[in-house]
Amino acid sequence: MKKAGDGVFQLECTGRTVNCFVVHAEVPVLVDAGAELQGRAVVEELRAAGVTPEFVLLTHADFDHSGGAAAVREATGAPVVAPTAERPLLTGETQRRLLVRLMIRSVNRGRSPRMPTVDRWIGDGEVVAGLEAIATPGHTPGHTAYRFGTSLIAGDAVITGETFREPVAMFNIDGEEARRSIERLSALDLDLAVSGHGRPSRNAREKLAALVATWA
Repeated sequence: MKKAGDGVFQLECTGRTVNCFVVHAEVPVLVDAGAELQGRAVVEELRAAGVTPEFVLLTHADFDHSGGAAAVREATGAPVVAPTAERPLLTGETQRRLLVRLMIRSVNRGRSPRMPTVDRWIGDGEVVAGLEAIATPGHTPGHTAYRFGTSLIAGDAVITGETFREPVAMFNIDGEEARRSIERLSALDLDLAVSGHGRPSRNAREKLAALVATWA
């Protein structure tokens, strides 16, 4: 586990698949949990670091973010918390489009991933152990980022790095809504930003504004 910023630590066991983070807020919180096949490795890394999360907080339903949550829940007893608007995807009532589902199966050893049981559903503006939920739909219907002070755990709302980028278009359910979510984030007082598929970055507000300016 490596430090990404103030109270935010990035797990290393999920490699290039996805970035997951432990936030030392009011209590330790795991934000996203990797793919189902990585769940055991996530548990082992948490144990090696001496961290027992009291919540598993999901940004959205995609398998690489939610799949490992069941293993963490079983090992630690930490309840799984997810956005209410993401419920249809997490319960299987609705699905991603066919091409995305086929791609997911191809990287998940030919099978559809199982969704974790969710213990608590939350909405925009709710706070879990000091992390504020910020609705950022577009990548998925209920995608949610989380703010801890001036730090943002963005999930797939934006790709962080030296230059911020939009999430990959083919994986967005609504590209225009994804842009509106980035615009919303750009108005917040943020410094550190981390994401599911990018490097941690400082000066987040300025970089979000620069991204928005490319399509304004």
